[in-house]
Parts: sequence; C-alpha cells; structure tokens
Amino acid sequence: MTARTQSNDWADDEFGEADFGDARLTQRLAVLARKISQAPHCSFPQALDAATLKAAYRFFDNPKVDVKGVLEPHIGQTLERIRQLPVVLVPQDTSEFN
Repeated sequence: MTARTQSNDWADDEFGEADFGDARLTQRLAVLARKISQAPHCSFPQALDAATLKAAYRFFDNPKVDVKGVLEPHIGQTLERIRQLPVVLVPQDTSEFN
C-alpha cells in the first residue's frame, strides 16, 4: 500500500487503493461503498436505486473484480489505523444461533 494523504471522503480513503487494472472500477467500488453504507441493514436491491443496482451487478460480474481486490485496500486501511494505537482489542463472539 502506498502512502497517500487522506481525502475528505472516507470511501475514497478506504477503497482508493483498490487495483483492478481500471481506475473506473476503483471509483465504482467507492461509489458502491458510499451508497451501501447509507443503509447497511438492507440488501443491495433495497439499498440501491435501479441504475446503481445494475452498475453494482456489472461491477461484481466483471472478471477483473474479485474478493481479494475488494478487501485488500480495506484491510490495508484497517492495519494502518491499528498501527496508530498502542493497544487494539479484538473481541470475538463464538456463539451460534440456529
């Protein structure tokens, strides 16, 4: 991950380093993150308008887009935030509900 200055937009900061080989895909990921974050409890069809939903399906169907490419910048940003703290607690709940 390269060092960069933080923008005023959390989605660009969080996903701006995504490398899909096409800057438009990186921009689309940030747009989707912004939109979905406004209704995190909803499914994609509930959270997105028709045009954005269609764009999301095209994005995830693109062969250049994979789980690693989506998660790698988020993991990198998370690790960067962790490095700035003296102690990080990672609670885990292993209970299950069936």
